[in-house]
Amino acid sequence: MPLRAIVGHHHVLALLRRGVARRSLPPALLLAGPSGVGKRAMAGALAQALNCSTPVGTDDAIDACGECLSCRRIAKGVHPDVVVVEPGENGSIKIEQVRDVIDRAQYRPFEGRVRVVIIDQADAAGDDAQSALLKTLEEPPSASTFVLVSSMPDALLATVRSRCPRLRVGPLTT
Repeated sequence: MPLRAIVGHHHVLALLRRGVARRSLPPALLLAGPSGVGKRAMAGALAQALNCSTPVGTDDAIDACGECLSCRRIAKGVHPDVVVVEPGENGSIKIEQVRDVIDRAQYRPFEGRVRVVIIDQADAAGDDAQSALLKTLEEPPSASTFVLVSSMPDALLATVRSRCPRLRVGPLTT
């Protein structure tokens, strides 16, 4: 789903489209807001916009086409350059998951332009997992973008929050 297909959050979406067009997105972002408002969908749409082979839009606002092979593979969750980390069966993100994704992020993208690491429910990561992620957030690989998604951003370590610009996503209107 392209960024333009996401309902609401016009200010945040416009900011992301401009950042993609200008290639000025920071290496790590924190999408913070209440549960169920589309933060995870927004992270996936950002991954599409960054890796779309036929982007649409103007010079100052780019979006994914939503139809190319890259966009379809990201939407299905099978693109090799888009990695999603989410809590396991016990409801937490383990340090092994974080170490694995850090190792994968060090390599150049396989077929896309940017390797995108989406950490869904980042607040479910323990302090040890967040600490492991911290070094990578301080010195991120050049061809990787980290998107942390959280409904409780204050549960993240202050050092992690300080290295990720926070994009606040508010509740949707009826």
